[in-house]
Amino acid sequence: MLSWLGIHKAEKQRHQFFGNIEKRTITLVLLTSVLVSYGIKLLFTYVIPFAYLKDPIVAVLPGIIGVLVAVIYVLVLERRLQEKHDENMKQG
Repeated sequence: MLSWLGIHKAEKQRHQFFGNIEKRTITLVLLTSVLVSYGIKLLFTYVIPFAYLKDPIVAVLPGIIGVLVAVIYVLVLERRLQEKHDENMKQG
């Protein structure tokens, strides 16, 4: 419909999560994500004053933020590894 603008309907590419990545790399990514999660939790536990950590809602925030950062870390790193693998497949 908008081909005169250079817009074409592209096929959606489906790929498996960590599909073409070596198991050793996957293990390394997941282990570093645990370290990132723990590090963020420690950082926020240190930054938030102790008096606020007595409140149950505030007490769980460092762990929740750590898990969210670790999930984003894994998603971004998986995407970059997948793009790098696809680029290497096109070249070679």
